[in-house]
Amino acid sequence: MDIETAISNFLSELRKMGLDNNGALLIQMQINGINHIMSYGNLNNLAAPARTIGKKGNSLVKFMEKEIQIAAVRESTKKLHLDTLNQIKGFSPNASLQEMSSDFLLKFEIYMREECRLSTNTIARHMKSLKRYVNVARKKGIITEYPFLNYTIRTEQVHRDALTEKELEILEKYRESLSEPNEVLNAFLFSCYTGLRYSDVRIFTKQNICTINHKRWIVLKMYKTNKEIRIPLSTIFEGKALKLAKSISRTRGVLFHVGSNQQANRVLKRIAKKVGIKKMTFHTARHTCATLLLYRGVSITTVQTVLGHQSVKTTQIYSAVTDLTLEKELKKANGKRNRVGKGRKPKG
Repeated sequence: MDIETAISNFLSELRKMGLDNNGALLIQMQINGINHIMSYGNLNNLAAPARTIGKKGNSLVKFMEKEIQIAAVRESTKKLHLDTLNQIKGFSPNASLQEMSSDFLLKFEIYMREECRLSTNTIARHMKSLKRYVNVARKKGIITEYPFLNYTIRTEQVHRDALTEKELEILEKYRESLSEPNEVLNAFLFSCYTGLRYSDVRIFTKQNICTINHKRWIVLKMYKTNKEIRIPLSTIFEGKALKLAKSISRTRGVLFHVGSNQQANRVLKRIAKKVGIKKMTFHTARHTCATLLLYRGVSITTVQTVLGHQSVKTTQIYSAVTDLTLEKELKKANGKRNRVGKGRKPKG
């Protein structure tokens, strides 16, 4: 039934109820005015029930926009959530919270994978962000169905590049050859020897170095988690990070002036090319610290403490990249076998 027929039927019913012609005419005039105003739209669509009728204000996009602004998270986290929101806008800008289902999530995943060419782990990050706000909507009673109940967020293990001891030596020699200190390189090497993230290195001061039991330690609250971390600066990697910090004459303010993460990575890219080692980013330093500690036989729980991971599962991703450790252990096993063979007395 089109809208004009619906109006005609409505007026007929009013007349049957005793409404006089003047009253019916008044209603007709009001309806005509509405028709004139709405003539630029598709009137037939007004007669059909809309997919989100009665759900105005429960727009997924609008809900997330509002909640992201008031979320008690760091600005860097908000930026990640806004990235997720942009993905949703590209996929289904008019989606409502009520129409979300496991099927919706699956289609959203396919969109990000095929249309946006995102990796499995990037998709997982967006799904985790979306899940956060779906949980908020659920707690507020806006939705009752839980779309993530029958949907699994998938991740995949990735190979995390780390520098070798030899490559670190190359960087150290390059650093010593410079006539002027390179702030980014200093910060990068400091991160290699401490495992600190870029976000912690860029705000690190000499006041974060304390004396505990006559030894020098790093004591600071990590920017990302706001949890305190303690690293034995005098001991880890033979105190190389401590020596580096002492070589910097700056006593006030941050120890390293590194600029933005992107700027630092551009500098590191140029350095890597110049000294002839593989491409590296600032986060390579953290991977390097973890990998080399594992290679040296440090337990994974100790590495977990150094890196400030809340779960050992997070640290275990580094154990998958210790190819050098595997080679080292096998060589050690071969050596033992040879010694056993040499120690045996010949039969006879």
